[in-house]
Amino acid sequence: MTLKIDRKIFSDSCISTVVYWFSSRYAIQRSIQGTIETLTIDGVQDEKQFLLEFYQKLNDYKLRNQIDEETKYIKTILYAKAFGEFDELTEEEILE
Repeated sequence: MTLKIDRKIFSDSCISTVVYWFSSRYAIQRSIQGTIETLTIDGVQDEKQFLLEFYQKLNDYKLRNQIDEETKYIKTILYAKAFGEFDELTEEEILE
């Protein structure tokens, strides 16, 4: 079975995560030509079920990446706020 994925739509990170997720069940070979990545998958019994699961995971990880990107500054601010106040505590206050 062969799949062609446009890397303008799905990032390398997203595709790599999904390929890794499926690698325990299938042999997957990757190749890239321009912005199209071709995946050759060996061992697929039910193509319809595989495609359903594969595209669900692909879209899931794309959304996760988008959420991470959109919230990274908020996370940085929260970490700085949480640990910034911690730095001002004395050793005695920490041990209490």
